[in-house]
Amino acid sequence: MAMWQQWEGRVVNGKFLLRQCLGGSKQSAVYLTEINGSKVAIKFIPSDAAAAQLQVSRWESAGTLLHPHLLQIFDTGRWHPEGEQEMVFAVMEYADENLAEILPNRRLTPAEASEMLCSTMDVLDYLHRHGMVHGNIKPANIMAVQDTLKLSSDGIREVGNSEQASESLSVYDPPERAQGIISPSGDIWSLGATLVEALTNHLPARDRTDEEDPKLPENIPEPFNDIAKHCLTWDPRRRLSTAEIRQRLERAMVGAKVDAAMQEISSVAGVQKAPAPVTQRNASTPQEPETVVEWLGTTGKMRVFRIAAAGILAVAAIAAGIGIFHRRSKTLRPAATISAPPTTTSSIQPTKNGSLRASKTNTGSVDHGAVTHEVLPDVPAKARNTITGKVNVKVKVAVDASGAVSNALLVSRGPSTYFADQALQAARRWTFKPPTVDGRAMPSEWSLSFEFRKNGTTAVPRPIAPGG
Repeated sequence: MAMWQQWEGRVVNGKFLLRQCLGGSKQSAVYLTEINGSKVAIKFIPSDAAAAQLQVSRWESAGTLLHPHLLQIFDTGRWHPEGEQEMVFAVMEYADENLAEILPNRRLTPAEASEMLCSTMDVLDYLHRHGMVHGNIKPANIMAVQDTLKLSSDGIREVGNSEQASESLSVYDPPERAQGIISPSGDIWSLGATLVEALTNHLPARDRTDEEDPKLPENIPEPFNDIAKHCLTWDPRRRLSTAEIRQRLERAMVGAKVDAAMQEISSVAGVQKAPAPVTQRNASTPQEPETVVEWLGTTGKMRVFRIAAAGILAVAAIAAGIGIFHRRSKTLRPAATISAPPTTTSSIQPTKNGSLRASKTNTGSVDHGAVTHEVLPDVPAKARNTITGKVNVKVKVAVDASGAVSNALLVSRGPSTYFADQALQAARRWTFKPPTVDGRAMPSEWSLSFEFRKNGTTAVPRPIAPGG
């Protein structure tokens, strides 16, 4: 380690100042450096190492890929420090931290595990469509870059490439890896093992002497137990596809009742009323049920990995850039949960204005209000270029009597967690002219439909209540 640390302060090829050694061994080292004032990481490998040329080839191949949840590689090259051996290097996005740093302290909640799965599967879909495999999914390679979950990219390789057979494999490696076989189904095995560890702090128990499927820890909540079991099968042909994993997640989410979600939005808006007769509650239920996807934070999906501990706040005072895994932001009570039935109560105290449900039955004059400030997601061109056709996201917002958004929930997330995140953040910043009932300002509910295309983004608002 000391050999690598002595390079702090050196400049690589006249471009990259090595500011701080982030970690290393005899085989590699990673330093903090900058590009145009922004922090990036630079990884070194001795050029005469057995796998050096293979790694350079993978870096160069991964550098051509672009996905919102994939760590980007900006540059590769060679550097021959004076008096020492030549090195090959890659410059890549700087990650604040990774999931492996969190799991020794706590497990992920089912909701957090769902977010991790969705983002990871977005990347795997992208890679597998392009004839690539990740080849090394594990907690250490699931990283946080500001508020976005990203997978490492320096191990990505083409489908069909094999490697030397090895017996020194980890539990994250699929059984066929012992014969040097690399395939998309191997990524599914690795994802299953990572999911089990994230939810239980234990890895699947695997006997390498036979071909039995590994034994999973007890008490893994559904649908994750079912997903993990069908990812961690010895036969690669029997493992789930990413589409099948999504279907299992979506079926669990659909299990939550829409009426409970609507009541949750109303209660968070600061409104509460006595239970209505059964006929009235049924009348207020939408005729076409919508899939409600829970949202787990006010500032981005990766916030869910943070730990709400007083000690972390002290660290934050020292370093404003503290990693997002280590601090939990305020979270909205989910409208639908995977592990338990939804609750229809709220810890937020009601106002004196009556309920949104009651406002629907008011027979006086109703002004539905209007949008006063519309915010469209600011999506970088490189993210828009990943869109084929269009991406639709629907968000439902609760608006208080002043016209500000008090709560936002995803109703339909579309195919990408990244764009769903962008829509949700934008929706929270909309403002409205509050509706009035007999001249009195009332809370309201709106549906915001976002459409993302390569050439831009549009949004269509629709009032829901009162009187929508």
